[in-house]
Amino acid sequence: MFGQGVHITGTCLPPEEPFVPEDDTSLAQYAGLIAEDFESYFAASSEYFACMDVTRKIEFDRARQVSERHRQFLDRLDRLGLRAKAALGQEP
Repeated sequence: MFGQGVHITGTCLPPEEPFVPEDDTSLAQYAGLIAEDFESYFAASSEYFACMDVTRKIEFDRARQVSERHRQFLDRLDRLGLRAKAALGQEP
């Protein structure tokens, strides 16, 4: 689906920033490679942002599902008269 920014786990990894040498001699010697690194960085950044968008949607949907399961859990506790036992930080 995506390139380097997405792994099977759904973790998005930001691209590595290009290195630009301090001295002008090295800059002149590697100008073409550095320019390619910048282009690769910007392409990878687009993939990274797309990965984050997909991951956000997946996690939002998951949080919605967990919230529904939590509501069902509390409803069951209510039916069993056990809601007080599940209250965090309070003595039953």
